[in-house]
Amino acid sequence: MDQLVKIETTLTGELAELYFSLLAVFEEKSGTSLSEMNRALLQTGVIHHLTMMKGIGLIDGDEAERLDALIDSVAKETIMWELVKMAREYWKGSAGLGAIDLKG
Repeated sequence: MDQLVKIETTLTGELAELYFSLLAVFEEKSGTSLSEMNRALLQTGVIHHLTMMKGIGLIDGDEAERLDALIDSVAKETIMWELVKMAREYWKGSAGLGAIDLKG
């Protein structure tokens, strides 16, 4: 079943400045729509964070395998694939260090 999520957020300060800089480059040098740019940014962040969370031991076992398959499916056909492979290699070295308490 296809999932549908609508995300809305507000950026302020330096993060907003970074976003506007990125937007300016996309507008000047790319035919990519604003919607596609935002989707690519979110895709990159979600994939990187899930890869990192697996690497530091927050996600493992069957769930890690399931997420790897989803990441492969989403990223393999895009420029993201090389970045995914690099992130996996980077975070692989962190595996086995035990879970980190993100709430503490």
